[in-house]
Amino acid sequence: MTTQSQQIENDEISLIDILLFFKVSGRNVLISTIVCLLIGVTYYFAVPRMYEATATIQMAMVAGEVVETPEILLEKIKLPLFFSSAALQACGSDGDLSSHTKFADKLKPAINKSAPLISLSAQARSTQEARACLDVVISEIQKSQNDLAKPMLEQKKQKLAQSSDQLKAAEEMAKSFPTTKANNNAADAQFSARTLVISSNLAIASEMSDLRRKINNLEAELIPPQTQPLSLAAPMYAPEVSNNKRPVFTLGLFLALGVFLGLAVTGVQRVVPEIRRQMREVEAKCV
Repeated sequence: MTTQSQQIENDEISLIDILLFFKVSGRNVLISTIVCLLIGVTYYFAVPRMYEATATIQMAMVAGEVVETPEILLEKIKLPLFFSSAALQACGSDGDLSSHTKFADKLKPAINKSAPLISLSAQARSTQEARACLDVVISEIQKSQNDLAKPMLEQKKQKLAQSSDQLKAAEEMAKSFPTTKANNNAADAQFSARTLVISSNLAIASEMSDLRRKINNLEAELIPPQTQPLSLAAPMYAPEVSNNKRPVFTLGLFLALGVFLGLAVTGVQRVVPEIRRQMREVEAKCV
């Protein structure tokens, strides 16, 4: 029992052991930190500045309904040949098949959960290039959505034209029926005829009212915001600030990496001899 207790005490790591470990690690930490800082400084000045432009697009709509859901558009964007080679070249790609496949990942598309919106972003060596990239991308998406909206718009316009023709026909028919008033003293034949005319006028007036209401609704559906092409939900955001040149972040990252590597090297230096010693003891017992 006493032997097991002593072994447990020997295996426990005390605060003094930790302090001694950090003391021994000082040289390794200093060397690795200096090396990592030099690598960080080299990286900072070697990597070109990159600028990012971000845009949020709203789906094209016809009569209050989106021509396609953001989820479907997102899947289309991921297709290898959805964007043309011109769009890839505008975004700095060479236009080959591999570029087509990875192009959607560069745009970082994100769907808004509460509205038919998709956010896109592009990186380039200048703000103007990033904006130009997104302009071409949005233009091609807009063309795709316009192709989908075209038959839907034609259908609504045909319904509007048909309703307008029906209204004109009803108005012409109403003119052919004279406006009469019921006369209780008239003969039965005259009374019946006048009653028929009044009923016809009322039916035509009701039909004309329904047609005007339908036409007004269709006209309202064919104007914004019920019907509109794909558009920007807000102005494109492209700050004149580099998104990869952050000296404080880079310095802190490589400083932490240097400390970690220094401690890791010290740990390896202390563990390897102990492992070798234990292996020699095991070999001696086996012999």
